[in-house]
Amino acid sequence: MRRLVAVLALFACLAVTALAACGGDDEDTGALGSALSYLPKETPFAVAIDTNLDGEQYKALDSIIGRFPIDAASLKELLRDELAGPGSGVDFEEDIEPILGNPFVVGATDVTSFIDSNETQDFVAALQAKDRDALDSLIEKTAPSEVGEVAGATKYEDGGTSFAIKDEMVIFAGSSERLDQALERADGDDHLDEDTFDAALEDLPKDAAARVYSDLQLLIGSDPGGEQARKIEWIGALRTLGLTASAREDELELQLNVRTDPNGLSHDDLPIAAGDEAPPILNREGEVGLGIRDPAQIVQFAEAAGQAINPSGFGDYAQAKQTLDSSLDISIDDDLIGQLTGDLAASIAPDGGFAVRAEVERPEALSRTLAKVADVLPSFAEGAGFGAVTIKKPSGGDGLYTLTQADGDDIAFGVVEGVLVVVDDPAEADEIAAEQPEEVEGAQGAVAMRSDAQHLANAVIEQFGPALGLSGLNALGAQLFTDNFGELSGSLSASTDGLRGRLRLTFN
Repeated sequence: MRRLVAVLALFACLAVTALAACGGDDEDTGALGSALSYLPKETPFAVAIDTNLDGEQYKALDSIIGRFPIDAASLKELLRDELAGPGSGVDFEEDIEPILGNPFVVGATDVTSFIDSNETQDFVAALQAKDRDALDSLIEKTAPSEVGEVAGATKYEDGGTSFAIKDEMVIFAGSSERLDQALERADGDDHLDEDTFDAALEDLPKDAAARVYSDLQLLIGSDPGGEQARKIEWIGALRTLGLTASAREDELELQLNVRTDPNGLSHDDLPIAAGDEAPPILNREGEVGLGIRDPAQIVQFAEAAGQAINPSGFGDYAQAKQTLDSSLDISIDDDLIGQLTGDLAASIAPDGGFAVRAEVERPEALSRTLAKVADVLPSFAEGAGFGAVTIKKPSGGDGLYTLTQADGDDIAFGVVEGVLVVVDDPAEADEIAAEQPEEVEGAQGAVAMRSDAQHLANAVIEQFGPALGLSGLNALGAQLFTDNFGELSGSLSASTDGLRGRLRLTFN
């Protein structure tokens, strides 16, 4: 029986740590609901993974794996070799595979234990066997020790692992006590149900390999600062998180659904601008292109959050802004933040390099504002703990300002060709200002990103390879491995109903 437990533990590990796309066809509704019933109604986290080894998700993942120099014909073959090899006394196809096929559910039983990184026993897992006769045969063949009966289920002990069998259900937990609680829970009404689970994953793929549920208010309430955080309108409106991982023949995809209670929420309360219109990005080889529509919304959300969580600290911040407004005869809110209501396009490199290009409402007015702000930047930076900095101003008050930090690094900023440019290399400012940002295909919402995954991976290897033990021939081998990477892209949209997100990795 340890072989079956090992299979299920492997599924759990893949789901919880990596959300690997390794599942099957549409879930059997009754099997999912039965497995969920062993988790408490107020579980902070649950994941359901389809275990159909012949399903479409496995076929898709096998297709992806086949593109790489991996010594495994399929995931099924890998599982067979690991779990039912010579001397195991178990035949994978005869004894284990017939039991698999229904959703395998793993979840936490207590929010405090779940967020404790030292807690390793807070879990319950359940699977409804596809073939009851095969399950009985495996029990007979492995001969675990029968240790009692709880809520109509027979408990067993096998190599230090406690598990139970009730009809077609296999249930195991991090401890014998948690197993008893799970068995008794399923007999009552106070447990997680399929409707609650599915509601968190509304409009996400039901045939995804892994489907994740989380109760966000439960997690927020368990944090010492949770009550303060709930004073932020949007945080207080959060309800659940749904996440799916899916495989197709040439891509892996994560989809996200964060649900909020829309009552009392307005678009001004959202962390990013509302709507599905996506911003363009800067596209530079080996870097991540990022686009944000109306970045002023993010700043305003951060300010509202700071005011709600730390009123006294926000008061100091507001006073500092007021002082700057008076001394410079400007309005930080109107003349700086208020200018950033268009599209911001950026590119970020693995070595920390960056370029930002932002459309502004009144370029000439922003130039005048920057000329005033530049006079106080060195003293402001030193007062904020950034050390001594110097600033080089453009002649005539137009163009690029260069801020040299204490470590010698430069940051250049200014209005160039009618757009705000911020770069780490002043020589690139004109090029960035003139560059036409590119749309991200399929992106929806106020945040979008895209990168050539192969070039990005190679840049990461080049930058961090020695620290990762990848240098010389090893680094070259790793770069050859990345040849099959295609595009990495994603987007995030917001409404008063919640956040929707997508991240996709394609393969050549």
